[in-house]
Amino acid sequence: MVLFAVGGIGFGLGRASVDWGTPDAFTVSGSMTVDGSCGSGGYSDIRDGAQVEIVNQDNKVLGVSTLQTSNERCHFTFTVRGIPTGERLYGASTGNANRGVIWKTEQEAKSDGFHLTLG
Repeated sequence: MVLFAVGGIGFGLGRASVDWGTPDAFTVSGSMTVDGSCGSGGYSDIRDGAQVEIVNQDNKVLGVSTLQTSNERCHFTFTVRGIPTGERLYGASTGNANRGVIWKTEQEAKSDGFHLTLG
C-alpha cells in the first residue's frame, strides 16, 4: 500500500513540473537610419548584418536579429520574433556599446516598434 501511494505522488509532481505552458510572445520590427555616411567613419558598426538585440529592464537578451539593407541608402530594417510578453520595459540596441539602448513599454514596442536614427 505504501509503495502505491508514493508512486502516485511522484507521478503527480513530475507531471506538474513539466507542464508549465508556453508564454505569449510577439514580434518587434523597426528601422535604423543613419544621417550621413553609413558603414564608414564613426558609423562603421551600422551596416547590413549588424546585430540587433531586444532586452528587458535587467538587460537580459530576449531576442536577436540583424539589420537588413532597405531600398534607401543608409536605412536598415529589422524584425525580431518570439519576444516574451510581461516585461516592465523593452529595449533595442544595435552597433557598438556606446550607442546605448532605446526603451519602450510593452504596448509601445508592440504597436510602434523601434525606429532609431543616428547623425
